[in-house]
Amino acid sequence: MAGLGAFWGTRVLEIVKKHDSGGLVWKRIKLTTTRKANAKKRLRRVWQNEAVLRACSELPSSGNSTADGEDTGTKESTS
Repeated sequence: MAGLGAFWGTRVLEIVKKHDSGGLVWKRIKLTTTRKANAKKRLRRVWQNEAVLRACSELPSSGNSTADGEDTGTKESTS
């Protein structure tokens, strides 16, 4: 593999930072193993949160009460 030279194996991460003058600036930083591991952990947390939100947004398949709010008759009478 000729032609790669000094650029072989360099991994660069581009991030957006706030500039002192109030604007946004793209910065290029080296993607180290630590940064890569942290990014993977962050992605897993995001995916887990999305899965929980998706599961909560689905309608429950079974429940103890009806949609009208009527009593299902599971309480015992005291008389």
